[in-house]
Amino acid sequence: MKLFNKSEIEKEIKELPNGILTILLDTATSININSIAIVGGIVRDIIMKSKNKDYEIIFNDLDIIIEGETTIYVKELQKYFSPERVKIIRNNSTYKTSEITIDGIKVDIASARKETYPIPGENPKVKSSSIKNDLNRRDFNVNSMAIELKENKLIDLFSGFDAISRMKIDFLHESSVLEDPTRIIRASRYSAKLGFDLSNRAVSQIRNTINSWPWNWHIGDNPDLAPSALSTRLKMELELLFKSKDWEKALGNLNEWEGLKIIDSKLQDNKNLLKNIILAKDSNLDPLIAFVYEAENPICLSQRLKLSQKQKEIIEGAYQLKKYLKDIIDRESYKNWPPSKWTYVLESFNINESSFILEICRRNPLKEYLSSWLYIWKRIESPIKGDDLIAKGWKSGPELGIEIKRQRMKLIDERNTL
Repeated sequence: MKLFNKSEIEKEIKELPNGILTILLDTATSININSIAIVGGIVRDIIMKSKNKDYEIIFNDLDIIIEGETTIYVKELQKYFSPERVKIIRNNSTYKTSEITIDGIKVDIASARKETYPIPGENPKVKSSSIKNDLNRRDFNVNSMAIELKENKLIDLFSGFDAISRMKIDFLHESSVLEDPTRIIRASRYSAKLGFDLSNRAVSQIRNTINSWPWNWHIGDNPDLAPSALSTRLKMELELLFKSKDWEKALGNLNEWEGLKIIDSKLQDNKNLLKNIILAKDSNLDPLIAFVYEAENPICLSQRLKLSQKQKEIIEGAYQLKKYLKDIIDRESYKNWPPSKWTYVLESFNINESSFILEICRRNPLKEYLSSWLYIWKRIESPIKGDDLIAKGWKSGPELGIEIKRQRMKLIDERNTL
């Protein structure tokens, strides 16, 4: 198997200090951890760099896997470096992982584990295992390789090295999507990022699995009961997708593979989806909000994905606004409204400004009125203040506020630019 010398790896990844990999190995050996390896995207990137010298490795963190307990290993690293140099960010006892920094360099350490999915789409059950079994639980062939540090050798059980040469991504087994449907989103992101194609076999697995819908929960059921891979973990993957510079290509992949059906059928083959999300991003709106808003029932989808309270409020506000505007369009009651009437009506909605922007980006038939209020009329203040009226003999009270509002509405109509 191909060898990858530790010092050569450190030269390729300039963020890694000289000798750090040897220290990680020696520390593991000192506490009888027999096997330690680099895993994850960095292995894939090192291989891609070996094939294409112009390939740029973007270093985010170092993923390490050990056949041993991470907490014990981290304590030993702290003894070697000192606790001041090795900071523990978090430990996850369920998945036996530790996230640390060594002199500011982020290092993710995981105990080798085997995963089983008693219920498809739910979080897996885990137990300690070997590095080879750990590679078997991963998502794609190009991400399921490890560089074993003791002998500097590549562990490649699924022909990932050859897959990189062929620029082809594939799932590891026939139940990949069944077990974890978030792999569909990751496949779209990696395919876009690397410029690789997804194998025909993998695309068929996506389509066949979604069409058979083997999960106990269905779209339309109580959104709070959706399994994690169709709710919270799905949201996390979508957030990563929209943070990627290649998000447009990734979204196109999902549509081509019919993968958007995993989220909502109305998103699949939606001709305005990409355009509306771009408009939202250009308006400094969270693209995930714009994406969810295109669904058949965006409020249910926002609940299912466990969006933040603010995200939900923006979507709910826009949905409420859209329903009202549709009603007045149907009745054609708005055609003779002056700007003051629009201002009065729109300001009666106690919703986030982003809700208005969301409807504007979605090209609501009345978007010109929404835009005029949001960017012009809303900013016009009354030409007269309360103190001015009191100086003229007005008494404090409700009438004072009514007059200030009347003066403002009068000025809004006088400055009508629509």
